[in-house]
Amino acid sequence: MLLTTVAAAALLAPVADAPIATQAQDRVVPIPAQNAPSPGNVPPPAATKAPAFKLINHDEDWSYLADPAKRATPWSKLKYIPVGETSYLSLGGEFRLRLEDRGNERFGRGAQDEDGNAQTRTRLWADLHVGSRLRAFVDVQDARSIDLDSGEPPIEVSRWDLHQAFLETNAEVGDAKVRLRVGRQELGLGAYRLFDMREGANSRTSFDMARVLADRKTGWSGGAFYGYALREAKTSWDDATNFDYRLAGVTASRTLGQGPTAPKLELLYVNSDKRGAVYDSVTGGRDRRGSYSARLAGRYGQWDYDLEGVYQDGAYRDLDVSAWYVSAMGGYTFKAPWSPRLGLRLEAASGDKDRNDGKLNSYAQMFPQPISLRTDFGITNMVAIQPQLTFKPAPKLTAGLQVAGLWRQSDEDGLYGLGGQVLRGGLEGTAHYVGWRQAAFASYAVSPFVTVTGILNHTTSGTFLKQTGMADDQTYAGLIVGLRF
Repeated sequence: MLLTTVAAAALLAPVADAPIATQAQDRVVPIPAQNAPSPGNVPPPAATKAPAFKLINHDEDWSYLADPAKRATPWSKLKYIPVGETSYLSLGGEFRLRLEDRGNERFGRGAQDEDGNAQTRTRLWADLHVGSRLRAFVDVQDARSIDLDSGEPPIEVSRWDLHQAFLETNAEVGDAKVRLRVGRQELGLGAYRLFDMREGANSRTSFDMARVLADRKTGWSGGAFYGYALREAKTSWDDATNFDYRLAGVTASRTLGQGPTAPKLELLYVNSDKRGAVYDSVTGGRDRRGSYSARLAGRYGQWDYDLEGVYQDGAYRDLDVSAWYVSAMGGYTFKAPWSPRLGLRLEAASGDKDRNDGKLNSYAQMFPQPISLRTDFGITNMVAIQPQLTFKPAPKLTAGLQVAGLWRQSDEDGLYGLGGQVLRGGLEGTAHYVGWRQAAFASYAVSPFVTVTGILNHTTSGTFLKQTGMADDQTYAGLIVGLRF
């Protein structure tokens, strides 16, 4: 699948107290060319005192608008609607239109989208705060595709559904603010390599779970979660709890030092139990794993870095599991016109080394971000090396050029999609080299509410794809207009 879009939407004029769209503050992540930026993850077009839109909308805090003097516009009055003396309701929404042309999807194998397509995503949400201790959040989503001839899985089409609905309460425990959140909710952790909200797809994903979060200003913060993925479907009001995919985990994080550039350490453990998991070297079965992750990210002068490693153990059917994943990103931002940043991104995950040794080494991706400039490939059994150049020709305009070399980590294992499906079997060829990708993107913040993004992407088929018999070079062009309020 791919991602990106075009839009022709009414453009809103800037509003004085409107929020600025920014990346999550603790992420040092270049914008992937096909994890197309929305108004929630583009660089700020101008200075403002208002809070930012967040990648996860329920993380937004509009309590500063309790001061009536700050509610001077229709938009600000939507974000804070007083309910009695101590409560308030906040309303928000998103509309995204994406037009795209997919050339030789899946490198020519299977159904093709011959004449382009259009996709829309609409979301509306309400956030009710009752006093300072209780909160109720509801978010509905509608995702549609027009003329997408290559297939319409739930990540492309999911008509009106309950996307999020949870209750949350909080209490002060020592120097920590502890929150308990129960219900359907989005989950994004760290740099979103293990758990992403699926922003790049047409339909975002969420979980039915209970979550405890403990936040402290200094020292360790953390939390725990327990719940299930969703069994997503394409028609209205039919998404349901997927009891065949259970997830439980604990998190811990702290800043190592002082100041905004100090390194941040994040630790994560996830216990997963998934029935019906499929890998290239074995048929479907029950996959029970422990995933142990450590991430360190920060800045030093003009340099930025983001390092993460994951180890997995457990059992798949009667096979012992031993798998791994590593990610290393870094870059240097020059003090020069257009603020050019030259970066390098390396990602690699294990594949099965031997089909007959009684072990499984295929890394189990859970809910990952795209890793190679488009949303077709997953990280299992993949090595991706990506030089990147981004720059800002104008305060509201960010552009970039990226290339990626792609290889199989093990020649015994296959090539996987972002959803975990096997795209090409490991025994279809002997080579490691998958292909070479080139991409360019530009994103313009028309106003604090509207962002327009264009993307071009081309993938040259490598030796392994040619050995499998169908290896047309792949192209992609897209234009997205995102509106958020």
